[in-house]
Amino acid sequence: MKSWHCLVYIVVALLGFSIVTVYSTDTAMFAAGSNGYQFAKHLLWIVLSLAVLFAMSSVDYRHLQKLTYPIIAVSVISLILVLLPGVGTVANGARRWIRLGGIAGIQPSEFAKLAMIIFISNYIAKNHNHMHSFKRGFLIPLGFITLMGGLILLEPDFGTAAFIVILLMLMCMVGGTRIIFIFFTLLASAPFIYELIFSVTYRKIRFTSFLDPWQDPQGTGYHVIQSWIALGSGGLTGLGLGNSKQKLFFLPESSSDFIFTVIGEEFGFIGGMTIIVLFSLLLWQGLKIVSRTKDVFGFFLGLGITMMFGLQSVMNIAVVSGIIPTKGIPLPFLSTGGSSLLFSMLGIGILVNIAKQSFGCDTDKLLNDEVKEKLSVNERFFPVRITGKIISKISAFSW
Repeated sequence: MKSWHCLVYIVVALLGFSIVTVYSTDTAMFAAGSNGYQFAKHLLWIVLSLAVLFAMSSVDYRHLQKLTYPIIAVSVISLILVLLPGVGTVANGARRWIRLGGIAGIQPSEFAKLAMIIFISNYIAKNHNHMHSFKRGFLIPLGFITLMGGLILLEPDFGTAAFIVILLMLMCMVGGTRIIFIFFTLLASAPFIYELIFSVTYRKIRFTSFLDPWQDPQGTGYHVIQSWIALGSGGLTGLGLGNSKQKLFFLPESSSDFIFTVIGEEFGFIGGMTIIVLFSLLLWQGLKIVSRTKDVFGFFLGLGITMMFGLQSVMNIAVVSGIIPTKGIPLPFLSTGGSSLLFSMLGIGILVNIAKQSFGCDTDKLLNDEVKEKLSVNERFFPVRITGKIISKISAFSW
């Protein structure tokens, strides 16, 4: 079975969990008197996203490298537009959505994740021989990363901004940026990060409540305590589909950011571990695809997308488990939210195409001049070579 087939099957399995869980939460809300239509919207976004996945899987990913600057320009413009009154929609005190009609909306920060992965992949591919230098290997990428993170922070969306910065800096480190540059930048930024967290009341409250949620169980600690109750009541096999009690107006965002909690309550420890195993398999298949990629751009594009899913799923599960402070990070393919699902499926489509292109180029039997040049680049490019060896060891595992 080809890697991209496994990838699609894993995504379909995750979507299956999402459908039954969102249906469960939506019907419960409707029975309780809420005019919920979340399930219908979610199905529409799934259909649209599947179409995007299969369309993108047929488009050569190398075209994205040629369109890097238009893509990043659209992303920056959309992040600016969402901040404008009358264009961006305010919800829960944040301006993060551009509404398209009365129902649909696009969250520019979700598009920014993919746009910046494409941009950084292109930048590393063109400057791989200079990634060890301070200016071209660290300062210039840091400038673009700071710009995007700053625009998202203005919404405000601290969680997504931090997520993008962490993801892209990890890509740069793999690409050859010296760790010492990043280390001293973090040290220099520590006072700014401290001020960023503790100068804003709700961020300070989130951080302090994370340390001890029981200090204010009906206020700042409410989210994580309700999540613990749900996960604990699920036991080994769960309460059964539709039998979650915490989703009945006790657990906020039960179908979006905290959907893993509902899965843990209704399907138990077995259901929660199934989700974790599915994400682990997705990362494994993503790494297998990356290990077979023959050009630097494709390597980092696939690696960035795979890391995006891995980091996002780890952060979401850590939040609902109370391991890290509450952040608005959705669980890929499971949480409701059209933008997150759409651009996640777009990322899967890109990974599928990378796999197809790599599979179609059998370099062991036929090496043309272009492929030889790309392979020689990888051989000289120390971080890619080392990372490729690590990835190949992981991806070589088979049943």
